[in-house]
Amino acid sequence: MQQLFYHKYPYRPLAAGFEHPQSSPANKAFIRLFHAAPDLNELAVHVNRNEVLKKIPYSQLTAYMEWDEGMYEIEVFKLATKQRVLHSRMIIKRDEIYTLCITGAHAGFALLTERQDPLIQHEDLSALTFVHLSPDLPSIDLYERDQGMLAKELHYVNGTHIHHFSPNKYHFELKAAGTQSILLDIPKVHLQANRAYLILLHGFANGEPELMAKVVLSQQI
Repeated sequence: MQQLFYHKYPYRPLAAGFEHPQSSPANKAFIRLFHAAPDLNELAVHVNRNEVLKKIPYSQLTAYMEWDEGMYEIEVFKLATKQRVLHSRMIIKRDEIYTLCITGAHAGFALLTERQDPLIQHEDLSALTFVHLSPDLPSIDLYERDQGMLAKELHYVNGTHIHHFSPNKYHFELKAAGTQSILLDIPKVHLQANRAYLILLHGFANGEPELMAKVVLSQQI
């Protein structure tokens, strides 16, 4: 399974005059943000002290942005009170594709690197990765209703290996690890050839907003 690069660090101010390294247009990274923190409402996001998102509601996924390679300071603020709730510094590498997840229960950030998958182009398959972002959801087993178990004991802030499927509609199930207790049904997931997908599991297993799955495309470059 793929473990996300998880940030949960105390605030350390940057040195005066800090700027991320400059790079040529060919050295860009693609990054988008996903608000997966069910205990936080609308947020604003600052990058290197500049506001890049004035408002991001819970469960919203932004479009991809182009960033230079380098070190970044990411800060998240409650929109209503301007209180800073999350902070981290992270390295973004050129020619990579990322989804930066704002995780739940005031926990931090999860930086998911979306790996390029040449197999799907060669074999006309689809690629799928599940990502566990629910703070109170226990470890889970993942099933496809007709194919059986796909992944075992997926933990919080972890992602599965890439799974490959023929183009079709699929019905996935989340079960508490080691049991047949279904925690979430994900029916009618239409996977197309030569496409890569993420299924982002977020929300509270016990509470509101409730547990849900967001099926999104990954960018291919």
